[in-house]
Formats: sequence, C-alpha cells, structure tokens
Amino acid sequence: MKKLIAVLIAVIAAGTLVWADAAQPPASVELKGTLGCGHCTFHKTSSCAAAFKTAEGKLYVLDNATADVMNAREDGGTIVVTGTVTEKDGLAHVTATKQQIVK
Repeated sequence: MKKLIAVLIAVIAAGTLVWADAAQPPASVELKGTLGCGHCTFHKTSSCAAAFKTAEGKLYVLDNATADVMNAREDGGTIVVTGTVTEKDGLAHVTATKQQIVK
C-alpha cells in the first residue's frame, strides 16, 4: 500500500511539473538580421513572406510584418525584431511586438 501511495504521489508531482512548464508563455527575444523575402530571397516559404537571417545563419519568418516591412523585404537591409519565437513546419516564426528597419 505504501508503494502504491508513493507511486501515485510521484505521478501527480510529475504531472504538476509538466503542466506548470506548459503554462509558461514563450519568452520575448530581440533578434537582428538581414531582411528578405522568405520565398524569393531565401527560398524557404511557399509564398512571399517577410523573413530575415541572423548573423548566425538562422532564418526567421515574420508572421505579423507591417506594410513597411513587407514593402522593404525586396530591398534587403537590416531589421531588428522583438517578439516570441515558435516553430512551424520546420521553420522558426516570430510574432513581433516591435519591428524596426535599420537604415
């Protein structure tokens, strides 16, 4: 009976840790990279999308790009983005809370 109670407590504790970890919202990060089109420049998306590549070579697709960023994506340049990163279909995506084209 003591073993059963110990196992039950361990299972509940493990479940609580997993649930608490899943409840945490993704952390906001600041990223800087070279702006381009996910389809035309980087050949990674099935249609045109704002994307940027960091100095480390990591590619990010900008999910909620502003009209200014979408218009500037073919011109290249540098962009600084603050937001949360998620993984979708093998690509890193950023939902930006701030996006700024650096001249």
